[in-house]
Amino acid sequence: MLNIHFLRRTLSPYALLIAGACFLGPALNDSIRGETPTTEEPIVITGEELPSAYGAPPGFSRSRFSNTTQAYVLAPWSFFFGELFEGQGFRHGPPDYLFTQEIEMGLPYRFNVAAESQFERFNGGGGAQTVSLEARWALADWNKIPLNPTLFAEYKFGVGTIRHEEGPPPPGGEEEEESGPPKVPDAYEVRLLLAHDFGERLEWAMNLFFEKENTGDRGRECGFSQSAMTSILLPNERLKVGLEMEYKNFTTKDTRGDPLNSFVIGPSVAWKPTASTRLDVSPLFGCTDDSPVADVFVAFSWLFGSERAEAEAPVSSRFRYYTDATYARSGKDSGKEMKQVAPPPCPDWYGDHEWNVNLWGTYAWTNTEFAPNPSLVDIVQSTSEGGAVLGTYDRYIGDDHGWGGGGDIKYFFCRYAAVGVEGFALDAHKSGFDIFEDQAVPVFIHRRINHDHTIGSVLGTFTLRYPIPCTRVAPYAWAGVGAIFGGGERDTLHVQGPPDAFAVNAQTQHFGSETKAVGQFGAGMEFRFARHIGWTNDLSWGVIGGPRNNFGMFRSGLNFAF
Repeated sequence: MLNIHFLRRTLSPYALLIAGACFLGPALNDSIRGETPTTEEPIVITGEELPSAYGAPPGFSRSRFSNTTQAYVLAPWSFFFGELFEGQGFRHGPPDYLFTQEIEMGLPYRFNVAAESQFERFNGGGGAQTVSLEARWALADWNKIPLNPTLFAEYKFGVGTIRHEEGPPPPGGEEEEESGPPKVPDAYEVRLLLAHDFGERLEWAMNLFFEKENTGDRGRECGFSQSAMTSILLPNERLKVGLEMEYKNFTTKDTRGDPLNSFVIGPSVAWKPTASTRLDVSPLFGCTDDSPVADVFVAFSWLFGSERAEAEAPVSSRFRYYTDATYARSGKDSGKEMKQVAPPPCPDWYGDHEWNVNLWGTYAWTNTEFAPNPSLVDIVQSTSEGGAVLGTYDRYIGDDHGWGGGGDIKYFFCRYAAVGVEGFALDAHKSGFDIFEDQAVPVFIHRRINHDHTIGSVLGTFTLRYPIPCTRVAPYAWAGVGAIFGGGERDTLHVQGPPDAFAVNAQTQHFGSETKAVGQFGAGMEFRFARHIGWTNDLSWGVIGGPRNNFGMFRSGLNFAF
């Protein structure tokens, strides 16, 4: 409430009237001084038009209004792709780096759907954290309801491990429990998105959010974020500056009465290199003891979609001002009839019968963590007592992730379905141990080892896609069955003697790789730069003989169509 009152005091109606008069006055004066023509000729506008969703200004038609704030919805059949970096610096302990990739699609009736994946780098380790599915719905067209409320819901699937808690990490990072680092829990989040434009220059958005984890310490997070932006370079809104802030209140099941309160605030700059791309930078600074010292955001976003949807002219007064001012400066009458150029026939980006050759890079993450990191003496002791501490953590691929690449060849026997062959290779690593203990000598040899190996797979696939009419975009889904090889290495400790780590004979037996059957299914989206070249991004899930061996995979690459 304090922030809303501050905006109200700062942006009084009189100030907005004066600001509007300053910008509209020159255009009106030029129009009055101009001569009235005796005949009116139609003027055809062929310049670049700014995209608009249901009459909203362009700044609110991009899914992400600023780095911390979202607003309204996308136009139907338009797509938003974003890469977001967040770096948090703490008063104690190492910094935390988060990398988020999101893609969102606009649907009719003011609906949006989106998918998001997040990766973390912290204290020398890193990997995938969450995969999210999102949906939002605007209650009405722009300016039909005050503050243009939009409802937002998200479900997050935890796929990685917790590398530090929500609060500032302790010096040296989070210590792992004996049973291994806990897995990121699933969580759901709901938000209320509010947005409004004040006069010709100021745009404002606010998010109220609540998030709850389903398992683990059942953390709850609530708060708000808000941003205010103004254009510096008016034509096509090339450059904007503003202020944004974010407040979070976080508790767990054991700290409901003692929450962590984080508040960060700072400037924000948005620059559009082209009409469809934008770069946002926001260095925010902590104002409470629970806040990070600095929370820096850098985001690159790309808005693309239907050629017909992009031709929709926004109804905001900002666009009318650009048009009137341009024609007034040229000495022409801005009141003449204005006609839009009819869009050309839709190009055909996808063929009814075509071969596709897709080359991609990939990142894979495993369903469980491998090494709880006990001492080698603990391994001997637990094994001699009949319950090896490492036994339940064995899986096929390796420790917790692997990088690689691959490709596939598909033949679309119709526009919507294809059969093909897929193959990939992963550079994987798996921690292990080598122990030898003989009471007759006596000797106790123990060391940690690392199995470096390449994992390969070949699958037959079936693909379904739907090229959206009058767009370059085609969502797709596929499933495949095949074989995977090169993984599954493991170490087993055999012991003889009493249940005492220093009184038994122990020896490690090493097992090599094995070949297993694998199933894989996933979904993604392709964007065609040209008729024969496209860009693909997708997420998939692989199944290898039980939940401890399953893995997720993100792929991004180029597709060549013939």
